[in-house]
Amino acid sequence: MATLWTPTAHAADNTIVATVPADGSTVQSSPTSLLLTFASAVGRANTVEATCDGAVVTLGTPQLTPDGFSITVSVPTPMPKGTCAVAWRVSQPDGTPGGQGSFSFTIAADTVVTAPPTTVVSSGTTPTGGTTAPATGSPATDTGAASDTGSGTSGPLGLSRLLVSLGLAALFGALVLIAVAWPEGVEYILTVRFLRTACIVAVVGAFFTVVTLTAQVTGKGIGASLSPTAWGDLTESTRGLAALLRLLLTAACAWVVIRPERVIDPATQLPALALPGLAVATLGFSRVGGDLALVGAFVGILHALAMAVWLGGLLLLSRVVLAGPGDEDLVHATRGFARISTPAIVITVLTGAVQTFRLDRGALFQTGHGWVLLLKAAAVGAMVFVGLAARQFINARLTRADSMSAPMASRLRRAFGVEAMFGVVVLALTAWLLALTPGSLEATDTTSKGLGPALLINNPDQGAEVKVAFSQVVGPNAVRVEVVEPATGLSGLQVDFTPPPDSGAPGVILDVPLTTAGVAVLPLSQGLPLGAPGLWTITVRVGPTPLGSKSVLVVDTGSTTSG
Repeated sequence: MATLWTPTAHAADNTIVATVPADGSTVQSSPTSLLLTFASAVGRANTVEATCDGAVVTLGTPQLTPDGFSITVSVPTPMPKGTCAVAWRVSQPDGTPGGQGSFSFTIAADTVVTAPPTTVVSSGTTPTGGTTAPATGSPATDTGAASDTGSGTSGPLGLSRLLVSLGLAALFGALVLIAVAWPEGVEYILTVRFLRTACIVAVVGAFFTVVTLTAQVTGKGIGASLSPTAWGDLTESTRGLAALLRLLLTAACAWVVIRPERVIDPATQLPALALPGLAVATLGFSRVGGDLALVGAFVGILHALAMAVWLGGLLLLSRVVLAGPGDEDLVHATRGFARISTPAIVITVLTGAVQTFRLDRGALFQTGHGWVLLLKAAAVGAMVFVGLAARQFINARLTRADSMSAPMASRLRRAFGVEAMFGVVVLALTAWLLALTPGSLEATDTTSKGLGPALLINNPDQGAEVKVAFSQVVGPNAVRVEVVEPATGLSGLQVDFTPPPDSGAPGVILDVPLTTAGVAVLPLSQGLPLGAPGLWTITVRVGPTPLGSKSVLVVDTGSTTSG
């Protein structure tokens, strides 16, 4: 173990004239580096050691300043509060011993070391509105407003959402059509197979939605998220709770598909429709953040239910009802679908328009979310066009028909099949949209809410350039760190927040999990705590080496000012 030296009467050929922290001073939190200035020039063979209340503190390698009269030593691990003694030994410019000595100072409070930022955007990815991945650390609280994030989970999460949406829509829409217009359908073995297949697809999709969402929130792998014991963190967010409830309700739908006649039995019809209906309703909570969140939740539920009635009925007609010619019950089923699908179409389009206004507004053409939404609108438009044409045909040709002929069944099946195909495309685009951030949420997302101007800290000698932005208020702060240079080779990136002198507030060190150029974000929900107003010093360092510092005014109101 290293020990501190004590000065001797004849050792100090060189003398120390100033230190930071000053000898005998009291500082509020651990310094991030030590500065020793000497009366004469020093050489490069220098050693600095420190103890705080008798415990050895790890220091970085002493670095000689360009003027040759000072050395700096980084403090990679915060010093604890108490009295700290620093012993130094320096050399002459020619390498011979130059003297030794010591100084001391007192730290008033421990330094808070925060968890690393939880959202990382790799170099070349748009920080807002793009696919993101969480770094290792504590999970971010999610309200459903933000886009999908996860280390490699965005693709699997989108696929699982598509499966559960398609399965639930097919199941609920089919049961509604059977209950309203085709009670004879439960007698067909093809119907039973359709319902069971839809239920299996929905359960698989719901299960993997929970698994991939857990991996995204916790930063763990998909394999480690398969166990229900790992799903606890989902209870801390709206969409996480909705995903868990959706899995339970979808699994409970097996009670209906095992005996489909329950949907036409007056004694069991209500729960038989309620189980898949509630499961579909949970899809409305996939994105409820932003302005008018309660309105968004209500509209989202209506949109999901209407979509399911429309698309599920289409799938049942094209895959089961119109599989071949038949008796009058097939005509009744087709007419019944035409009746219930019309209000479902109207509700789907109107609620979609409300959500578009709420989430995108004028940014429809400025974000990736807006452009994908335009594609979805085009697919919905094509779906409506084909649907209206099919319904006109039904009104013209099936009004007086008492059976479904083979040519008519084939023609309607093609039309409804095309309409259903556009519906599946719409669901796929919807899953894609959930991986993107709407325009109105980019400015209010909790990962960047209230950030002040970005502070550029660069070090030309090391080819490093880092931008730091944070909320600049007393209390929890969101933080955004962007590494511009170097492209690769980073190690031990930290941002140190040193409080104003005599403020009594502890300092904060933020570990940043970036090893390449890119962006890391600490969301407001995890708030980096700043305990006092005044001029804070922000220091960026790579490993033990500081890149540079800037002073920023932290205030206790909503305003921010850079110093």
